[in-house]
Amino acid sequence: MVIFDLRARNYGKKVLHLPKRHYVSLLWLAILDPVFEVLFIGVVLWDDLSRDWAHWIAGAIGVALGFLFARYRIRIMWVRALPDKKAVILKNSGSEYLALVFLLVVKMASENFTMTGNMSAIMYWISLAITVGLLMIVSESALRVWMLFRRYRSEITLAPNTAESL
Repeated sequence: MVIFDLRARNYGKKVLHLPKRHYVSLLWLAILDPVFEVLFIGVVLWDDLSRDWAHWIAGAIGVALGFLFARYRIRIMWVRALPDKKAVILKNSGSEYLALVFLLVVKMASENFTMTGNMSAIMYWISLAITVGLLMIVSESALRVWMLFRRYRSEITLAPNTAESL
């Protein structure tokens, strides 16, 4: 995967001469992002969700926040589609690094936080906050890929119509 990703990025630099923070992303590699998120976080997430109904509500809040964050990220990342390569051109932004830091903080917090049978109210709220964060991460990744495909699909279907009208 890394080899394909590096080849796509080199294609963007050397052939397309993209600006510094722009890169080519292959669509089939983008699909793997949420899969790895689930594999990376899934066990902890399932453990949290199996506790009680409040964790499911916290998870729903996380999904809603993930949707908003995914929408924001796609809006600032998107440059254009590359239909001949089944790829897209995206640009890095500060939110990419912020999302990575957030992922690491939530992941470390979830690994270091263990719930015991008799826990205090503050520990319970921390557990709920971790559930919100974990589901925000997983849903943001999946929804961002879904939005990426939607935008790609709409751009390539509009492209032939635009060329015919000129």
